[in-house]
Amino acid sequence: MHIEPRLLVFTRGVRLRIAATVAVGLVGVGLGIARLGLLGWLIGQVFVGRPLGELVTPILLIAVIMVLRGAAEHWRAVLAHETAARVQKALRRTLYDKVASLGPGTVGRQRSGGLTLSMIDGVEQLETYFGQFLPQFMIALLTPVLIFGVISFIDLPVALVMLGFALVALFAPALWHKWDVRASIARMTAYKSFAAEFLDSIQGLATLKAFGQGKARADKLEIEARDLFRRTMWVLGTNSLARGITDTSIAGGAAAALIYGASRVEAGAMSLTALLIILMLGIEIFRPMRELRSVLHQGMVGLSAAQGIYRILDDHSSVADAPPAPLSTVLAPTITFENVRFSYPGTRRTVHDGLNFTAAAGERLGLVGSSGGGKSSIVRLLLRFYDPNQGRIVLGGHDLRSLSFAQIRSLISVVNQDTFLFHGTVEENIRLGRP
Repeated sequence: MHIEPRLLVFTRGVRLRIAATVAVGLVGVGLGIARLGLLGWLIGQVFVGRPLGELVTPILLIAVIMVLRGAAEHWRAVLAHETAARVQKALRRTLYDKVASLGPGTVGRQRSGGLTLSMIDGVEQLETYFGQFLPQFMIALLTPVLIFGVISFIDLPVALVMLGFALVALFAPALWHKWDVRASIARMTAYKSFAAEFLDSIQGLATLKAFGQGKARADKLEIEARDLFRRTMWVLGTNSLARGITDTSIAGGAAAALIYGASRVEAGAMSLTALLIILMLGIEIFRPMRELRSVLHQGMVGLSAAQGIYRILDDHSSVADAPPAPLSTVLAPTITFENVRFSYPGTRRTVHDGLNFTAAAGERLGLVGSSGGGKSSIVRLLLRFYDPNQGRIVLGGHDLRSLSFAQIRSLISVVNQDTFLFHGTVEENIRLGRP
């Protein structure tokens, strides 16, 4: 069981809702204590021969408590999912703003399939973490202490036995946490690689068919899929081990409480009714651990998905924006490249070396060359997707680095050879440049 401190940053603004979810869960625990305590007392009264007619009121009270408990559980589920949805919405906005600030030059270093997986599927995986795992962990942490306080009034030695096993069930799986995290991260890495290869294959399907490479690409995807399957099975295996530890602790706690309690009843240190009440409350003390166990796998998958989100948030733009330059006059529509040397980040090939040209106001300039000759690179440099390694670019008499992104891009229009149309009307697509 593990809480990721960095993920807690994303709960800013909804922490009171998370606390409310935990509080409602504890109310449900309290109602469960009342229900099971009354049920244990009721069974004890039947054993001592009390007439059934005298037990109608406790039976009706148990029924009312069950209805209230159901309502509390429903309310807790609604609060948890609404809270998770709010966190996801804020996280998506943060990621989108980060990607927009990084710009195409920096984001382009990541494969589109892996980036999409982190921003969409990765955020979805965190729903279980924020909506179920995190509140349930807090409930599982507080419930044993709460029930110990109740049972200790009935019989302190048995209460200590149950508390000990409950804490083992809660914290013993943490011994395998590093193993769980390592397996989950390896699985997420394989998942991102497969997603990136699959997306590339779909986007390049026409090219693969044209060159007869469909079968070779399918074989490569099969290798990626098998690797993903093996790593997923490792994650399931490590989580099954943790669940087995929890189940063993729960079973051992119930058995130890029964054996020790029975011996105390036989010795006359505790009544049979008290033992029945304690055994019933034992169901409630271990219930949060069982519920936490059921979301443990998704919680670990969410933690591994968070690694891809961290990589996006920790990335830095290769081009820094400049504050808006104070302009006394309107920029003249002139462009000058002065001794520009440029190569793309992470590559050794020089695209431009000593590039010099000027496009004066009213002049039409055509750039002609072979594919890969650097024509598109000039446009990317002009839009400041990248900065030149040497030399400078001058726009309207101002060094391009002294102008803000907004100033530069408000003065330049680009019509690409392959234009992407967003879903919507033609007018909505045109207005993207100036909404």
